[in-house]
Amino acid sequence: ALDAEHPGLLRFTMGLAEITVMLMTDRLAEARELAWQFTDFAELQQPGRAIGEVLVAHVLLAADEFGAAAQLLRPASATLERTGYSWGPLSLTLLATALARQADIAGAAKVLSRADSRHGTKSALFAPELGMARAWQLASVRDQHGAITAARNAAAMAERTGQAAVALHAWDTAARLGDARAVDSLARLCADMDCAFGRAALARARAG
Repeated sequence: ALDAEHPGLLRFTMGLAEITVMLMTDRLAEARELAWQFTDFAELQQPGRAIGEVLVAHVLLAADEFGAAAQLLRPASATLERTGYSWGPLSLTLLATALARQADIAGAAKVLSRADSRHGTKSALFAPELGMARAWQLASVRDQHGAITAARNAAAMAERTGQAAVALHAWDTAARLGDARAVDSLARLCADMDCAFGRAALARARAG
């Protein structure tokens, strides 16, 4: 994919894949640097600039920098909502997650509703992320049962569509929300995909 000539906006999709690999292999600093390179590459040209900011926010969420992620995602999502690209629903999904992790209950619910209404065939790839956003939003209103169910559903969806890295994130989310059953699922996935993120998630879940 990286060797393709004139990839256009697909270069950002490739960037998401590269950043995902870096995050799964505990290369947070490299992922952050690469994400910012995409915003520098796009400069002020839209929608490239906004997509680059989504990539940066994706890394910020992984680093638990929820306020900084939300600050980038608010204007980026406003720009991308108008494009019809799958990045629009994804930006809203990540913004809902960032707000929920900051306990902004009203804000998270409002943005999650927008993400849900704009999610469709084009953004089907990001359905597990939407499920994880829903899990964190439910957790913010102290609905632990609903939150765990949403995280499990997100994990199942990721596994059905062959997104092993996303499935690891979803089961890690379930474990963080108090799902005791997540340990077995994480162990099963880690047996097939050995990576730093999976090992850390499994150790966290076992420590419980």
